[in-house]
Amino acid sequence: MNYFIVLLFFIFLAFYSNCIGKIFEKIKFPSLIGMMVAGVIIGPYGLNKTPELALKIAPILKDIALIIVLFIGGLGIGADQIKKIGRPAILLSIIPATLEGFAIAYLSTIFLNFTFIQGAILGFIIAAVSPAVLIPSMVSLIDKNVGQKKSIPQLLLVGASADDTIAITLFTSFLAIYFQKLDGGTFDFKMQLILIPLSIIASLFIGWIVGLVGKYSYLKIKNSGLKIITIFFICLILRGIENRFHFSLYNSLLTIMSLGFFIRYYQGEKYKEVHSGMNEIWKYGKIYLFTFVGMAINPGLVGGYFFIGATILAYSLTIRSLGVLISLIGTDLTYKERLFCIIAYLPKATVQSAKAGIPLQMGVVGGEIMQAIAILSVLITAPLGAIGINSTYRKLLKNS
Repeated sequence: MNYFIVLLFFIFLAFYSNCIGKIFEKIKFPSLIGMMVAGVIIGPYGLNKTPELALKIAPILKDIALIIVLFIGGLGIGADQIKKIGRPAILLSIIPATLEGFAIAYLSTIFLNFTFIQGAILGFIIAAVSPAVLIPSMVSLIDKNVGQKKSIPQLLLVGASADDTIAITLFTSFLAIYFQKLDGGTFDFKMQLILIPLSIIASLFIGWIVGLVGKYSYLKIKNSGLKIITIFFICLILRGIENRFHFSLYNSLLTIMSLGFFIRYYQGEKYKEVHSGMNEIWKYGKIYLFTFVGMAINPGLVGGYFFIGATILAYSLTIRSLGVLISLIGTDLTYKERLFCIIAYLPKATVQSAKAGIPLQMGVVGGEIMQAIAILSVLITAPLGAIGINSTYRKLLKNS
């Protein structure tokens, strides 16, 4: 009986969230903001009308939706475009998140009386850009043929996918340093830094191997529906391996995006049928992704930390924006296109929703403050970034 109720709930959720998203579109806001608001309203921190079993299933469905959009993002990147975006994409994946994370670490010692290590734990929760917000927006621009002459959406797609790897690795590292210091032990931070590029290289290599295998096997399937289902399940397996085993040298989201790139490379123009099929799945996946992200947001946690948190975020986002500009030095982007890149790199949602409560759960001193400010970063930057992208791309980017 419970499963039947949950099934009905998910059917209702699709109509309800889609309707709220359409209402937001009518008032010139991105539909994803409406879906997130719908999640907040119906979720455990709003009206609390979500069945318990649905909340347990929610992370799985959110993961599946994220897999789909990352794969579509990879399909949107051509081999010729990689040559244009190589160096700035690498810099975008490293500099903005690193500068923002350490800026928050320093600011936390001033505004929150944290140690630098406590501040770095908070900093690298917040520093990750949101793939849930940025990647669908960039995929939409690719479909509209916006910014394609200079491959700007592809540049941001690649940079953001590795940005999360760096932020999460440094968050995990500083969390480990915190507990090592409590126990009087030592922590090899240099080794953790070495693991970051190794993780990126290993993840891209796995994506290439799976794509190469596909060239001689599953990509030869003539029935397009069966081919798409096969690729979809391969992506689920790639994600499931990380969720199950947590290998330090493996980032499944980066692997899945690179798989999309290599499938496009090996399929030629035939990749479009895979792209079309995955887009059909994404129409429904995005509803659940953004609604469940909204359900994870607890506005009540912000409380007395709003002004301090907003001040820290104002400084840190300024530092992040400078990091984007530094990353784009030497490119042929105009000042308008650089401004767009800054706006696109603002939103936070996915990582912050998933990681905000971890320090508190693990007993880190100040964990409740970290959770409040991380949630505040979502409440401020997700709408700011999504609305900013949606309202400025026509003015700042060219349709070519």
